[in-house]
Formats: sequence, structure tokens, C-alpha cells
Amino acid sequence: MISSLQLKNFVAFTDLAIEFSPGINIIIGENGTGKTQLLKAILALCGPEVRAEQPGEQLASKLCRLYQPLSGRVGELRRNGSRGEAVLRAEFAQGQQLTVRFNGSASAVKIPKVLGPAIAPATFLPTKEVLSLVRGLTAEQPDFATIERIFDDGYLDLANQLTREGTEDLGSKVRLNPRFASIVPRLANLIGGQYLLVKGRFVFQPGQYQENKAPTRTSEANNALMYQDSTEWRFIPASKKCLSSTMTAEGFRKIGVLQRLLSNGCLNPGASGPLLWDEPESNLNPKLMKDLVLALLELARNGQQVILATHDYVLLKWFDLLLDKKGKGDQVRFHVLSREAETGQVLLDTMDDYRAIEPNAIAETFNELTKEQVARKMGGLGK
Repeated sequence: MISSLQLKNFVAFTDLAIEFSPGINIIIGENGTGKTQLLKAILALCGPEVRAEQPGEQLASKLCRLYQPLSGRVGELRRNGSRGEAVLRAEFAQGQQLTVRFNGSASAVKIPKVLGPAIAPATFLPTKEVLSLVRGLTAEQPDFATIERIFDDGYLDLANQLTREGTEDLGSKVRLNPRFASIVPRLANLIGGQYLLVKGRFVFQPGQYQENKAPTRTSEANNALMYQDSTEWRFIPASKKCLSSTMTAEGFRKIGVLQRLLSNGCLNPGASGPLLWDEPESNLNPKLMKDLVLALLELARNGQQVILATHDYVLLKWFDLLLDKKGKGDQVRFHVLSREAETGQVLLDTMDDYRAIEPNAIAETFNELTKEQVARKMGGLGK
């Protein structure tokens, strides 16, 4: 879990310092204010490269594969026109502190040894879905030169996580662990089925989870014994026939990514690193937003830090309406990025109340649309 991040003279940022909630963090901002760049910085700083034998070279290479500078050198990621070194500084929940520095001509970064326990790797979900791309991105004899020209490392990291084998199947986790029983059935029933990895490619199995009366629990179900639930969830296939993932909606595939990561343990609330999601609303029907927000809130309630970037009013408003600050201790923090007109510097404003966002360009745009619609219906009445 990341506690704070400072970016100085790095890509879009002159000097930005951000304090993260351990729960859900929502980054808002117009195009070009650096939302995706911020998520990628967190991904890099949580990666294994910081503890490699040659961390300066390894992390520089990682940053280049994520941001793809034209020169292929990390020095190009120092903000244009800035003086002094680029600095990335992060603090983590278990006390780890990490500082990365480099100048404008650097091919490697300067990074001191990181003390303390290992930093849990982050999971990054890019704007486009990845399930249908996994077969090509993880082929036995891939053309890496071509793949890396098309996809940055955010896509490749996620493809490798999705194909990772888990120690338990998702059905067992749902039956035995109330954390998963509160999340997975909602996701599966939202899209009408589940995605399975079969021979290196993802297929979709139609069906739904049903809540049935549970048999007497045995001692192996330690987590469930704590709760003594009287019911349990089981996935009931609608048919034996599966579909290729590419025959399902892209919005469904994005939700399927969460299913798979929960299944194989790459996403393990309470233990895994932050979940970074860039525009979860992309290609997602607005009708699905409420259930997606409920699933993300459940993830956070079970110890999963979530950091997402969005432009979507519906998604933002559902977070505002559904969070429960008192009963369940929901912690949702809004981080608003804006660009100063005169200097071009990216500024940050942080608040824990959605209604405190001022100005709120997303809400104002939605209100303008509503007013225009009302005006057309009313015609010239009142003029």
C-alpha cells in the first residue's frame, strides 16, 4: 500500500505531492493533466526492479517501457524546461521509503537501497481491456520488438498476471472466504458468467452465482467459521458451451479481468499492492456502474487499496451516493488535477467529500447538458 508520492520535474509534473487514502482514491482531471502518468509512476515504484542487482538500470528500463520516450533514454522523462534532477519519492504503509533521481541526459536512475520489507507489486488496469489480447501478448514465440512498439509495459505486466496460475480455484475461494463471497458473485452476475483460462486463451462461460443453504462447515473453512454463514454461493453454468472472449462485450471483459486476478491471487485484498485502474468507465455501459462501484467498495472494505483515474460523472456520483463513512468506514478520497494557465504547472487539490470539489468540471458539464435538455423540452416558455 502506497501512502504518499512526490513527483518533481517528472513528465507533466513540476512539483506534485499527493497523500493517498488506504481505501479508494479517485483522480480527476482534464486531458493532459497527467492522470495516467501518475498511475504508471506508482506501478514502476512498486515493481521488483527497485530491488534488482542493478536497480538504477533496471528501473530506468522499466520507466522507458512504460512511458516510451522517443530517445529510449530515461532522461527524456525529465520535464521539459525544468532545472535540476527529476525526482520520484514514495512512502509505503510498512515504512519503506524510496527516492529515485535522474538528470536530463541519464540512461540510468540513481536509487539508494530500499530498506524494510518487500514492496507489494501494484496491479495496473489500462484503459483498453486485455483479456482478448493475452493469447498474443504471452505467445510461446512472440515478436517482442513489435509487441513493445504497440503496447507499453502496463499491458504486458497485466497479461502476465492474468496467465499466472493460482493455488485455488475461484469457486473454492467464494465458498470458504467471505471476502470473496462479497465480491465475486456480484461481478459474475453483473456480466452473466465468468472468464476461464483454457489452453492459453480466455473463454467465457455463461451462468450465475446462486446463494444456497450451506452444509455444516468443516474445520478447513477457517475463514467461514469466523462468520458462521448459513448460506453459500456456487456458480451454476447456464450451458456447457463456452464462448471466445472476443465474442463478449469489451465492458464485460474489463470486469472479467477483476475476476481472474481475484481467482489466481494476483489481487488478494489485504495483502496485494494497490489496484491502479485507468478509466474503468471506458466501454462500460452506465447501467453497470453501480454494481462496479459496489464491488470496488467491497474490495476496499477488505483491505484493498484502489487508485483510479476517471472522467465519468456517473462513476463519481455512485461513489458519492454509495459510500458508507460511518457504518463500514469507507475511505474515498478525491484528487483533482488542474493545469495553471500561465505557467502550465499541474496543480493538485485533495478532498474527502465529493461535494467539496470546486470547480468540478465533470459535474458542471453534466449540469450544462441537463439544462440544455430541459431548455429544449420547455421551448420558448418563460422567455
